[in-house]
This record gives sequence, structure tokens and C-alpha cells, in this order.
Amino acid sequence: MSKTFETPPIPAVANFYLKFYYALPAVNFPFTSFNVSFSLVSAAFLSILRFTSENVLVSQFGWPEDATPTKEAAASCAAICHSTILCTGLITAFLTQKYDPAAKIKDQGAEASTKWWPDLADMLLQFCTGYMIYDACINILWLRWNPELWTLEFSTDDYLFLGHHIVTSFYMSSARVVGAGYMSAMICMLLGELSNPLQNSYLIAEVAMTLDCCNGPAMQQFHSFISIAFAAAYFTIRVFIGPLYFAGVTYVLLFTKRGRANIPLGLNLFWNLLIWGVVFGSGSWIVKTYNMLADFAAGTMGAEAQQEL
Repeated sequence: MSKTFETPPIPAVANFYLKFYYALPAVNFPFTSFNVSFSLVSAAFLSILRFTSENVLVSQFGWPEDATPTKEAAASCAAICHSTILCTGLITAFLTQKYDPAAKIKDQGAEASTKWWPDLADMLLQFCTGYMIYDACINILWLRWNPELWTLEFSTDDYLFLGHHIVTSFYMSSARVVGAGYMSAMICMLLGELSNPLQNSYLIAEVAMTLDCCNGPAMQQFHSFISIAFAAAYFTIRVFIGPLYFAGVTYVLLFTKRGRANIPLGLNLFWNLLIWGVVFGSGSWIVKTYNMLADFAAGTMGAEAQQEL
């Protein structure tokens, strides 16, 4: 008697995400066949979420209307939502496919049990690209626009953020174009965004502590908790876990036959430059979180917070 094997079901998270992905009609970048529909919808979704969050902070929690602290907190709310959705999908993707930073996407969807996987990976890359579009347009270009002078008033940090968003979008999009290296981009996304909900919760708490409406005992307690949780997660990922995985990506892309064959050399080198540029670019936050952990260990973090108040 011959045995029959059923194809494993699509994981619930992947199935839920893919329903949205498949529901969208293809919208191609002008004069190409490069689909950007999910990126555009994601950017619109996150923009709506950001303005809704601002309205809720003002109407329900008494935050000052049309004020910089409120806008920053609303942006953090959208960032938390983005990173939570993204990391949930990325973890699902990594748990259901053999890890290979240089693999061709067609090979990762060759098995009957994972034919859906390339679409999930493409959706996640488009979703993250959509966040970059939203963040650049709403939280940088729109907020820095001076309607009276018709000028954009950028700070040095704004240029750095824009540059970061452009090159990371290029990384994700170029992986989709060459049809390989998806997982190299995805591991960077996961390790870069995993501590993001804690980081943006910390940023919201930092802002709230400066406002009369929000700096009560509950917020002070939350600020103390989220500060150490964020510092511990960020420092651990950026100092210990991230560099280890990124070194593995560099090795596979540059020093293995499949890495050099699947990704063009110039693009390969540029990807690695971007990876390590982000690693070293997070140095200031690494130092900040180290100091936060040191203060906590010395028992001075809470005292300093009280002193500031």
C-alpha cells in the first residue's frame, strides 16, 4: 500500500499576512514590472495610524495639541505597530525555512510545503519598505516643511535618517530585483527591529515625563521599568547577537561560492558596507544603553530620574 503525504498547512501568521498580500492588485514602479503595491498600502496604513495615534493622545490622554512631543510620541506608536507586525512575520518566516542568507528565492519556494514562502518574504520586505516611505514622508519631509518659505529645514540627524531609509530600502528592493539574498536583508530587519517596541515605548515614556499631563506615579514607574528593559534588550542584540549574525552574512555572501554566484559582486560589497555601517552607526545608542545599565547596576538610575523631576 502506497503512503500519501499531506502538504503541511501554512502557519496561521503567514496565512493571515498573505491574505492581505494577495488581495492587492499589482501596482508596478513606473516603466518596470517591479511590484510596489504592498509598500504603498503599508505606507498609507502607517500614516493613518500615526495621525490616529496623535488624535488619541490629545483627546483621550490630554497630551498638548499640535506639539512636538505629541507628534514624536505618535510616530513612536506607529513604529511600535510596524516592528511588532514585521518581527512576528520574520520569526514565522525563519522558523519555516532553512536559513541561508545567499539563497535564491525560487529555491526557497521549490518545495511543495513552502511554495507560499517567497510571497511571505516579499510581503515582509515590501512592508518594511513601506515604513521607510511613510517615515521619510511624514516624520521628516512633512514635519520639516516650512510653508511660508517653501523650504525644508533639515538638521544633521534628518539627513542621517533619510540616508538610512534610502539605503535600507535599496537593500530590500535590490534583493527582490536580483531574486536572491532575501534572508540577508530579513535577518538585518529582524535584529534591527526586535528591540524597537521597547525602544519606542522608552521614547514615549521619556517624552511623557516632561509633560504635566503625564508624569504621575504610574508613568514614573513605567519609565523606570521600560528604561532598563530597553537598555538590556538593545545592548544585548547590538553588541552580542547582531554582530555574530552579520559576520555570518558577510562570510556567506563574500566567501562562499553560492554567495558570489547569486549576488553580483558590486551589489554584494555594497550590501556588506550597509550592514556594517548600520552596526557602527548604532554606537551612540550602544554607549547610551550601556550607561543606563551601569546606572541601574549602581542603583543610581531611579535617583537621577527623580532628580530631573
